[in-house]
Amino acid sequence: MSIQSFPRKSPVACPVCDSTKSDLYYEPWVDVQDPAKLYGAASGIPGTQHLVQCQSCGMIFESPRYSAEAIIQGYMESDEAGHDSQYPMRVDSFYRALESLSQRLPANGARVLDIGTAGGAFLDAATRFGYDAWGMEPSQYLVERGKERGLQIEQGTIERHHFEPESFDMICLWDVIEHLPEPKAALSEIAKLLKPEGILLINFPDIGTWQAKVAGRRFWWILSVHLHHFTRKTTAEICNRCGFEAFYFQRYWQILQFGYLEDMAIHYKIPLSDFLKKVTPEFIQKIPIPYYASQTTTLARLKS
Repeated sequence: MSIQSFPRKSPVACPVCDSTKSDLYYEPWVDVQDPAKLYGAASGIPGTQHLVQCQSCGMIFESPRYSAEAIIQGYMESDEAGHDSQYPMRVDSFYRALESLSQRLPANGARVLDIGTAGGAFLDAATRFGYDAWGMEPSQYLVERGKERGLQIEQGTIERHHFEPESFDMICLWDVIEHLPEPKAALSEIAKLLKPEGILLINFPDIGTWQAKVAGRRFWWILSVHLHHFTRKTTAEICNRCGFEAFYFQRYWQILQFGYLEDMAIHYKIPLSDFLKKVTPEFIQKIPIPYYASQTTTLARLKS
């Protein structure tokens, strides 16, 4: 079925507590209706969402929105050459994150699953770290890139897989949970795949940071591809409702080339970014830059 078969948006309940009572958080100010454009790229489009905040648990999410089928099809048909261009930088970022979390993660040799693994940068880093790393990714383009790199990656979503129950020591959602139409269903499926002492790692754009509060509706992670906008509190709550206990949070720092960051700033319409790109020498554009952009890493374990 083509993505054009899903032309209407419908109200959705809170993805955390299922409440249907919410208040307006932000109105959209950009009019894009084509699901293929809204969900066909990891970068998404700023300003297209009608965001609400749950009166019960405080979760912020898009409602009304397109169907899960339309959203997933957009992900599966996307071409992410731009995202994949920063592959070495992403591998380095993931490896540094694993090192910083090492005392709280499974030991070397553990079997790890990365859901929404893109071109496999985390799998590469995890393999170097000593893990038996597996990945799932809806984008056919990125799956092919990952396989070219010799990584254990397949096209699909957590709702459809062939893995045995209790077969992983750690399962990761790196910048993925905000994309999932049904995050609780995904976490419940993940709970089945984890060993009893396993670890769930969730990295997410955090709308609860001071940067998000200052940026307001121009917060750079308010994008068409991000259906849900989590804070540490709502992340802990959704984990709790799906049988997990969140026990650790830390800021996530990435390393990307300066020129790529400039391109993203232009895409997000950050003032003066166009001018800065034009006057930046090419050699400076290639410099790797460590930065923090309001992302939070959460570790959780299955409740006993």
